[in-house]
Amino acid sequence: MAEGRWMARLRAGATVFAVGFTWAFLLSYFKPSLLLLDTTIAGGDTPSFLRPIHHLRDTLLPAGNPQGWDLGNFCGYAPYQFYFLPPSLTIVALSYVIPLNVAFKLVTVVGSFLLPLTTTLALRALGYAFPVPALGAVASLLFLFNEGNSMWGGNIPSTLAGEFAHSLGFAFAVLFLGLLYRGIEENRRWRSCSIVLAVAGLCHPVAFLNAATPGLFFLFDRRHFARNVRYLALVYAGAVLLMGFWLVPLVAKLGYATSINWKWHFASWKDLMPRIFYPVAALAGLDILWMAVYRRPTDRPGRYLLFGAVAATLSFFNGTAVGLPEIRFVPCVYFLGLLLAVDLVARLLALTPAAPLGALAFAAGIVAWVMTSISFIPTWINWNYEGLERKPSYGLLTGILGAVHGTITDPRVAYENSPLHDRFGSMRVFEDLPLLAGRPTLEGVLLQTAVTSPPIYWLQSQISKQGSGVIPGYSYPSMDLARATPRLALFNASDMITVTPEVTGQLEQDPRWQRTFHQAPYSVFHLKNADGHYVRVPRFRPVLLETARWKRDFVRWFATDSMLDVPIVAAASVPADERDRFPLASRSAVDLPRERLPEGCRIEEHLDHMAIDFTTTCPGLPHVVAVSYYPNWHVEGARRTYLVSPAFMLVFPDGPHVRLVFRRVASDWLGIAATLAGLGLCLTALRRPAAAVEPSPAVAEALGAARPWALGLGIVFVVLATTWNVTRDYGAGFFYQRGWKAFAAQDYPNALWNFSRAIELGGESSTAADATFFHAASLLRSGDPAGALAGYRAVVERFPDSVWVAESHYHVGLCLKQLGRRREAKARFRYVMVTYPGNRWAGFAAEQFRELRAQRRSARG
Repeated sequence: MAEGRWMARLRAGATVFAVGFTWAFLLSYFKPSLLLLDTTIAGGDTPSFLRPIHHLRDTLLPAGNPQGWDLGNFCGYAPYQFYFLPPSLTIVALSYVIPLNVAFKLVTVVGSFLLPLTTTLALRALGYAFPVPALGAVASLLFLFNEGNSMWGGNIPSTLAGEFAHSLGFAFAVLFLGLLYRGIEENRRWRSCSIVLAVAGLCHPVAFLNAATPGLFFLFDRRHFARNVRYLALVYAGAVLLMGFWLVPLVAKLGYATSINWKWHFASWKDLMPRIFYPVAALAGLDILWMAVYRRPTDRPGRYLLFGAVAATLSFFNGTAVGLPEIRFVPCVYFLGLLLAVDLVARLLALTPAAPLGALAFAAGIVAWVMTSISFIPTWINWNYEGLERKPSYGLLTGILGAVHGTITDPRVAYENSPLHDRFGSMRVFEDLPLLAGRPTLEGVLLQTAVTSPPIYWLQSQISKQGSGVIPGYSYPSMDLARATPRLALFNASDMITVTPEVTGQLEQDPRWQRTFHQAPYSVFHLKNADGHYVRVPRFRPVLLETARWKRDFVRWFATDSMLDVPIVAAASVPADERDRFPLASRSAVDLPRERLPEGCRIEEHLDHMAIDFTTTCPGLPHVVAVSYYPNWHVEGARRTYLVSPAFMLVFPDGPHVRLVFRRVASDWLGIAATLAGLGLCLTALRRPAAAVEPSPAVAEALGAARPWALGLGIVFVVLATTWNVTRDYGAGFFYQRGWKAFAAQDYPNALWNFSRAIELGGESSTAADATFFHAASLLRSGDPAGALAGYRAVVERFPDSVWVAESHYHVGLCLKQLGRRREAKARFRYVMVTYPGNRWAGFAAEQFRELRAQRRSARG
C-alpha cells in the first residue's frame, strides 16, 4: 500500500512537472521582463481594448452599471452589453494591486498558460491514466504554436492579434469537455460543469458552443438516455442562468448589434492544414480508423472526442447562418484532432511495458517539432509586449495626440484607415483616441457591439485610401473626401488625421478644411465651419420610412448625397398612436419628400457617458441627438426617443429642457434575476445530489419512447440545415460562374437561369450584385428591354455602391430608349453625365443624349 501511495505521488509529481515544463517553455517566449514592463501593449487589435477596460474601471463600475454607456467610440455604445466581462473584470481587479498595463499584459496570456493545465485535467477526467494527461500538457504546445493563422482563435498568434478573451474561453471549454464526460459517467458534479461552461461562455460565445455541442454525444446512449437528458438539462440550464445577466439583454437587444458573419476563403488546403499539424492529422486519422475497425467499450472517450470534432465541423458550415464567423469553429476541430492523436498514443503506450519512457520520448519529439515550426511568434511577442512607448515613432504619435487633445464632449476625431499606422505598434492605435487624447472617435475595436458600425465603416472607406470594408453584406465607396465632408459633419467629427498623400492632398485642396498639424507623413485637418453640437434641429422634417430592413435602408440613405439633410425614422420603432409626429412618409430611403423646418434654434447641451442634457428655444420641433440609439436611453422632457438615421436618437421636446439618462431596462433586470437564480441553483447543496439527476421511472419511460423520434428529427434537421447553408454560402459563386460562362457563350436562357439562382442565394453580397447586373444584361441581349429595365434598376436600388451602378444607370437609359420613353431616357442620360463626370459611361451617355436631341430636332424639322 505504501508503495502504491509512493507511485501515485510520483505520477502526480511527474504530471505537475510536465505542466510546469510547458509553462517554462511558454515563459521562454513570453519573457517576464516584457510582461511586467509598465508600457502600453501593442499589436493587432490588442491596444484598442485598453479604452473599454479603463472606462469600465473609472466610469462604469463607480456608476454601478458595468454594462453602461461609453461616448468614446462609435458615437456611443455599451461595450459590455455584447462583449465579455470576465477578462476585463480580472484586469480591473488586478489593477488595484499592480499597474493596469501590467495587469492587462498578464491577462492576455492567461489563456495560453491555462490551456496545458486544462488539457491535463480534461484528459484525467476522460479517464486516461498516467502518463497520458502529462503528455497532453506538452501536446497542447502544438496547438498554441500553430502559426498557420492569426485570426481564428485559441493559438498564440490569435492571442497576439487581440483575441485573448477567446483564448481564455477556449481553455475553459477544454476543461468542460473533460468535466462533462466524468460528470455524466459518475452522475454527479453537474454544478461544477455549469459553472465552468458559464465562464467559458462569458469569455466567448464560440467557446460556449464548442464546449456544449459535444455533450449531445450522450443522447445516443440508449441505456442511460433519460438520465443523460436530465443531467445535460441541469448543466446547460444552470450555465445559461449564470450567464443571464449578460445573455438575456444580449438576446433582447441583438437588433442593435452588428453581425460580422464573414466567410473565410481558403487559398489552398495548406491554409486549413498548417505544417505543424501534419503528424497530428496522421495520428488522429489512424485513431479514427482504429475505432472504426476495433469497436471496444474502452474507445468511449475517443468516440466522444470524435463526435465533438464532427459537431464543430457542422458548426463551421452553419456558423454564418446564426451570425457567427464560421472560421472560429476550426480551432476546436484542430484541438479535438490533437486529443484524438493523444488517444492513439495512449493506445500505443498501453502496449509498452515502459509507458512513461515512451511518453517522454513522444514529449521530446513534440517539443523538437514545435521548435522547428516557430518562426514569427518571438518577434511578434516582443513587438506587442515592449509597448507603444518603445517604438521609434512614439514621438510622432504623441505629437498627433497633442494636436487633437481635448475632452469627451468635444467634437469627434476621424482618421484615415491605413496599415501605415502600424509603425506606432498597431494600425488600430487611433481607436484609443478617447484614452490617449481624451477625444471621442468614430471607430473602435468592439464594432459588433455598436448599431452605428455599418455607416461608420462605410464612411471609413470614403475617407481612406485603403478602407477595410470589414462588415460583410454592404457595398463600400471609393475614397472621396469632398463627398465625405458632409457625412463627417453629420457625425460631428471636426478633425481628421491623414497619412497618405492621396487623402492629405484632397483635404489640402478643399477650402472647407485647414491644416492644424503636420509632421511627415501625418497631418491633422480641422473642419472650418464645424457646428460642434451633438444636438441639432435638422434642416428638413424627418420622414417616416416604411421598411422591414431599417439597417440596410439607413445605409442606403447614408450613401445618397442628396438625402443627407432629410433624416429618416424607422416606422417600426414608432407606435401607432405617435405616427402623427411624422406627417411625411416614404417607402424609399432615397426618394424622400422635403419640408423645411424653422432655423435659428439655440441649443445648449451637456454630455456625459450616462446622461445627456440640453435646453432649446424650439420645443416641439424634432431634435436629432448625434449619439447612437439604444433602448436603455430614457428621456425626460419628451415623450420618447425615436430611431433616426444614420442610427441616432430623435426627440420632440415638450419644453425647453430635455434630459436623457442611460439606465437598466426590463431585460437587464430579468438577466440579473436569472443569474441570481443560477447562483442559487449551483451553490445550494442538495441532500441527495445523485438522486437529483435521476428521473422518475415514468419520466424515464416517456423519454425512452421519444428518443428515436427526437434523435431522428434532430439528425434530419441538422442535415437539412447544413445542406441549405452550404448551398447558400457556396452556391452563389458556383451559379454565378456557370451563368458567366453561358453569358460569354451567348446562351442567354441558361445564363438567366444560373444568374437567378446566384441572386437568390447571394443575399446582399457582391456576387449577388454581379449576378443582378448580368441577369439584366442577359435580358437586354435577349430582346426584353422591359425586364432588363427592372433588373438594372434593381442593381441601383439594392447595391447603390456597386461598381455596376454607373453602367446600370446608363443601361436604364438605353432600355427606356428602346421602349420609346425618350424623355425619360434623355433625363437618365443627363443624370449619368452630371453624376459621373469623367466616367466612360458618362461619355457614352453624352453620345446617346446628343443622338436623342438630334432625333427630336429632326422630328420637328
